[in-house]
Formats: sequence, C-alpha cells, structure tokens
Amino acid sequence: MLTRLRKKTSGENITFFGHFFAVFTGIFLVMTIIIIQVMQFGIYSSVDNSLKTAKGNIEDYVTMNMSHGVILPDGSEEESGFPFKVKTNGEMAANTDTILYDKKHRVLNSINAFSSLYRIRPQLSEIGEIVQQKTKNVYGQTETYRTITVKVKSRFYPKVKFATIVVNTTQLEQANKRYVSIIITVMIVFWFISVFASFYLAKWSRKPILENYERQKSFVENASHELRTPLAVLQNRLESLFRKPEATIFDSSESIASSLEEVRNMRLLTTNLLNLARRDDGIEPELADIQPIFFEEIFRNFQMIAEENGKALHIKNKVNRSIKTDKTLLKQLMTILFDNAVKYTDNNGEIWIDLKTTDRNLFFSVSDNGPGIADEDKKKIFDRFYRVDKARTRQKGGLGLGLSLAKQITDSLKGSILIKDRKPQGTIFEVRITLNK
Repeated sequence: MLTRLRKKTSGENITFFGHFFAVFTGIFLVMTIIIIQVMQFGIYSSVDNSLKTAKGNIEDYVTMNMSHGVILPDGSEEESGFPFKVKTNGEMAANTDTILYDKKHRVLNSINAFSSLYRIRPQLSEIGEIVQQKTKNVYGQTETYRTITVKVKSRFYPKVKFATIVVNTTQLEQANKRYVSIIITVMIVFWFISVFASFYLAKWSRKPILENYERQKSFVENASHELRTPLAVLQNRLESLFRKPEATIFDSSESIASSLEEVRNMRLLTTNLLNLARRDDGIEPELADIQPIFFEEIFRNFQMIAEENGKALHIKNKVNRSIKTDKTLLKQLMTILFDNAVKYTDNNGEIWIDLKTTDRNLFFSVSDNGPGIADEDKKKIFDRFYRVDKARTRQKGGLGLGLSLAKQITDSLKGSILIKDRKPQGTIFEVRITLNK
C-alpha cells in the first residue's frame, strides 16, 4: 500500500513539475519575444520618423544638396549655377544624408568616394518603402543603414530622377545586439531558476493533497472501527436469540436492550458524520432573529439534564436583546459543549455557562471542574474521532465527533472557539460568534 502510494505521489510530483515548468518556460519565452520586439521598435521608431519626414520634404533635400554642385561623368564638379542662397520651406530631419541619382543610377551630388554611402544603391523595386541596407567601408567593416528611395521630378534639377535618404544605424545595431544578448542571458538565468521554483511549487501543491489523503484515510479507518464494534455486538446478540428460540421477550430483554443501545450509537455516529459532511460542503447558515427567551428554554433543558446526571449547573445569562444568527446551529453548538462537559466531569461535578453580547459578537463559555485537557491534546481535540481518554470516552459513549462538529459550526458562523485551562482544575471552552445585522 505504501509502495503504491509512493509511486503514485512520485508520478503526481513529476506531473505537477511538468505543468509548472511548461508555464514558466512559456512565460519567459513570451516575455523575451515581447521585450525584444518593443526594444527594436523603440530603437528604429525615431530613425523611421526621420526618414518619413525627409520623404515629405524631398524637394528641399534635393535643392540643398544640388546647390553645392554636381558630379560630372569625368569626376569633376560642376557649379549649380545658382548664385543666390538656397532657402528651404519644410522641416529638415536630423542625422540624415541624401544621395541623388540620374536615370542611369549615377550619383549626382557631392559624396566622398571613400565613404560607404557611395556604395549604396537605390532600391527601385521598393520605392517609398523603408529598407535596411548593409555596405562595407574602406576598412572592410560592415555598416548598416536605414534608407528610403523616392522618385524626383525637379523643375530646377531635371537630371535628378531618384533620391535616397540615408540614416546610419550601425551603432544602434551594435547596441541592439548587446541588449538582446543581455536580455536572453537574463531570461536563461531566470529560466534555470524556474526549474527549482517548479520543483518547490510541485512539492508545495502536492502537500495538501497528501494531507487530505491521509485525513480521508484516517477518517475512513476510524469510522469503520466505530461501526465495527456495534455491528459485532448486534451480531452476537442476535445470534444468541437464535440459539434460544424458546426464550420469551422478557428473558431476552438484556440482549434486546444492548442491541438497541448499539443501534442508537450507530444512529448517532451516522447523524454526526452526515452533519460533518454537510459542513464540509459549505452549507450557508439560515439567519433568523433570536429572542432572549430562546436561551432561557435551552438552559431550562440543560438544568434538567445536569440534575439527572448529578451535576451542578451555574448559568450567567446577560443576553437581553434580540440577535441574528442561525438558531439551529447555535443550539447544536451549545448542546455539544454542554454535553461534553457533562460527560467529562466526575460525580458531583460543576459546570458553568456564561453568555453575553456586544454590538457585533455573541460570547459564551462552558467551563467544568473535570480532569482537564493536556497541552498536547489541545492541538488535536477538534480532529475527527480524536479522544483524549479512549477508555473513558467509550465508557461514556463518546464518538470523538462532537468537538469536530462544534469547530465546523463556529467556522460556518464566522466565529472562533478556544480551549483554556480552568484553575485549579477543569477546562474552559470560549466561543465567539459574529452577529449579523
């Protein structure tokens, strides 16, 4: 059984790890792609805006460049023939160069032959589109440019047929590569960290499953044990009746009475189990107005039960106004704590019940002068089927479900229940219940 459980939990652990690892991998991959795309867009957005601005003012760029003279086929420079100063009307984009071509794609404006710009050619197949080009300078190094080529129809410079606006993006490309490398490195580091995080989360996620499994297993074993005893008694008693067919009901009264007692125990057990299951399903409290007379009737019944069991009951009821909560659950909670005090006090024991309200809460406590509860037992006292003194509990008829049910009732009423030692002897259960308005 344990071997199968280990194999099962090990397989579940791997499954959980796979899910978490896949999620982390997907997140880091998407983040890396988004960051790189956003970064590249940010780097080139200003460059592309400059090219678009230059495209809209191409006449000014042609005039500005041709006013310095043109390059003749033999390599000599011809003056523009415009003695006046050139004025431009449009907005000029910064950090841009312009290359002017004739219809045979020869460079017309003055450009240093050793410059890598001289090796850029117009992209006539992509007129008006921003294109990235690479050329080599005189040192053999590759330089990157963002370019846009447009057709030119100039009245003053009929030789100019095409113009290419150029922005050098070599440094931006180098910076972009460095940033991409840094981003990928950081993401890889976090990806490796996610491996350990996935292991931790897989183990952490599996922990409550194992705890619930163990709790369920213990619950089933305890319930089976509690049912097995009365069933065995019933079987023995009924078999004894069959062995004495001539006996009268009076002669078999002891066996019948014992069988009825075990049936009552099983009915109580199944009722409590059903109540616990309903609380686990999260049944909403049914709120209603409760008048002070409600508590007087409960305490009147408690007083009769205490007298029948030889206990002294002391009650301090300070509730003198209407409150709003679940009447059935509140009565069941008070009955469980009172019944617990009656069972675990000796003959001639004493029980104290104090009850009061504030604007938002109902407080009540049930105290006794019984043997008390050890500190190590207080941590488990609300667990199902847990009993401090099993021999004494079985003798008194307890099933170890009452306090567990009391805890669930206080939780459903948005309250709390605490256990304290009563000096010099005994136990105090203090309950706080949140009242509704």
